[in-house]
Amino acid sequence: MIPIYRQNDIKSIDAALASAGMLEMAIAHAGFSVFTLAIEMLGGPYGKRVAVLHGPGNNGRDGLVAAELLRGAGVSVKEVVYGGAEYSDACTYSEMDLVIDGCFGIGLSRPFKAPPIGPEINVLAIDVPSGLAGDEGKVLGSAVKASATLCLTGIKLGVLISHGPDLCGDIYLAELGLGDPGLTSHREYLVDDFDLAQLGNLRSRTDHKWSHSVAVIAGSPGMDGAAHLVCDSAYFMGAGIVHLYTDMGNQRGDYGVETVVHQTAFADFDEPGKRAFFHELAHRFKSLVIGPGLGREPWMTELIEGVISCGLRTVIDADGIAAVPSIEWLASRIASDHPGVILTPHQGELRSLLERSGGKDAVDDLLQQNVCSFAGDFAAKSRASLLLKGGPTVVASREGACYLTSAPSASLAVAGSGDTLSGMLGAVLSYQGDMAKQAAITAHLHGLAGRSLSRGLSGDLARRARDILLRFEASGKSHWNGNLQRPTQIEGNLVAGKQLVVGYH
Repeated sequence: MIPIYRQNDIKSIDAALASAGMLEMAIAHAGFSVFTLAIEMLGGPYGKRVAVLHGPGNNGRDGLVAAELLRGAGVSVKEVVYGGAEYSDACTYSEMDLVIDGCFGIGLSRPFKAPPIGPEINVLAIDVPSGLAGDEGKVLGSAVKASATLCLTGIKLGVLISHGPDLCGDIYLAELGLGDPGLTSHREYLVDDFDLAQLGNLRSRTDHKWSHSVAVIAGSPGMDGAAHLVCDSAYFMGAGIVHLYTDMGNQRGDYGVETVVHQTAFADFDEPGKRAFFHELAHRFKSLVIGPGLGREPWMTELIEGVISCGLRTVIDADGIAAVPSIEWLASRIASDHPGVILTPHQGELRSLLERSGGKDAVDDLLQQNVCSFAGDFAAKSRASLLLKGGPTVVASREGACYLTSAPSASLAVAGSGDTLSGMLGAVLSYQGDMAKQAAITAHLHGLAGRSLSRGLSGDLARRARDILLRFEASGKSHWNGNLQRPTQIEGNLVAGKQLVVGYH
């Protein structure tokens, strides 16, 4: 996983580098990394023209180092000072093959006026596009729209959330080869393809089918498709055996030969029936999924409470989330030694839960935080991990860690895709490990499968959720051998360390 940095982290690193007399070396490394990516974007230096925009800070100095290297390679370079006459003249950029944006970095705190660069011009932003807040992903005034962004030292949170993905283009990372002075630990991480190796070879030699058994409580009359998708996805992701408990009125019953189906009349449970049901869950299964297609029945809240009391690693999704009365109610039902509960809402489901917890006035205040801060606060208050679906999907643990996926895809905006993710999670969580980390890697694979569906199509078109199942193995297989190495380009004694982290194009 790739550490994510905030503004205070970078200030600490810069201070440590300056104290060690290494700041000038860091700027040289950064400028060289900008130069190498610029040459790649240009397709070579011959006959090319580049404008380098530079401001008063270290981003500007990085750009000036790159400018000198580009000149040495034979590129025609125009240096443009932020705020000068040429900066505001559209003619400055109209003949350029590339514009390098080094005006401001993550330290910007005042409104920014973006230069008039036409949409047809390729733009390489240094660290973050100027005008983008490095921690929140908000636009300060106006912002540069980049074709590619080269993050230096580490990925900045703002490029991944809010307006960041719309402004950054493809996101690259140059780690600069200087280590990580000034920081001792990270709590926010970006999941990438290399992490998929952690989902491979999870079983031990002595495992049997009940070692990774999954209980699914899903489906209702007219909503049995959700139960199908959950069960199929659980098997795709390595469940040993799946038992489906579904409403007695759901008579269709075609769930595949592998799934054991229990027609269960939840509304008619008496006290002995409830005790027997929850005892069976607690003693037979390793993980549990509840909610998809289950309906909005009055007995749902009591069912959720009983499921939590079973002490299984539990996924609460869809109608299960709707049955949670409030965040405080959830926290009061999850014991400190519970192996883990994870909620998997989309933004609409989350908003409804927040409104039930604190009223409408509290919702907007909570959501004004950046998504990592919000998710972390939610997990701490609810005592449950949170997987908030979106672009990117964010996973926060009750212990304070936060993970973002780097494979968002609008192809997942289709009915049933959340059910496939729930089934995947149910299977993966039947294997012991860090729940939030497992969930984040699984969500990343889910995103890769969705993205692969849109290749060759016009945009990220939604497809049937069932198609996602067909892409799981193809999306993850090449990354599950555990032998992948991150690409690092070494030139002389300078480490470019350039890798594509998030490709939106």
